[in-house]
Amino acid sequence: MECVAFGFRGGQSSNTRPAILFFDDIYYSQLMNVLFICRGNVGRSQMAEAFFRQLDQNSNFATSAGVEALGDGGIDMNGMFLKERDSSKYVIECMKEMGVDVSDNKIKRLTPELVGGADRIFMMADPDTAPDYLQNSGKVVYWSVIDPCGRTLESHRAIRDEVEKLVRGIIE
Repeated sequence: MECVAFGFRGGQSSNTRPAILFFDDIYYSQLMNVLFICRGNVGRSQMAEAFFRQLDQNSNFATSAGVEALGDGGIDMNGMFLKERDSSKYVIECMKEMGVDVSDNKIKRLTPELVGGADRIFMMADPDTAPDYLQNSGKVVYWSVIDPCGRTLESHRAIRDEVEKLVRGIIE
């Protein structure tokens, strides 16, 4: 899908239309665009995006991405559904416990376009893994959240609760 329509960011008068941009099935508008990043876009950033969408009352936009988005053996996970990954089972399960279904969320690899379109970026991966275009953006807040990969369901629950608390902190 590629449909592009540009308008003005920020305030709008009665003679202008809001800025709208569709790029790779991602919607951008004049509202704040928030980007959550983790290593693979399978756990922490997916949780944060889901909580932000559930909790935000201002209709801001959130998406998530991974700096690697690679599976075992370097398999490209970009565009895969979470439910297609065995490693996502605890993420899906612990989010369902909160009434949030992330099973149909797609894994996305971080791109310069995602960074450029974001107003605020929250990264939950080792800062050393951030590409230059992210490090140089000046928009990044680093959250120290343990990677749930390979951990138990109980660990996923604790990480989920920590991510929810952090997301609530930026919304409230």
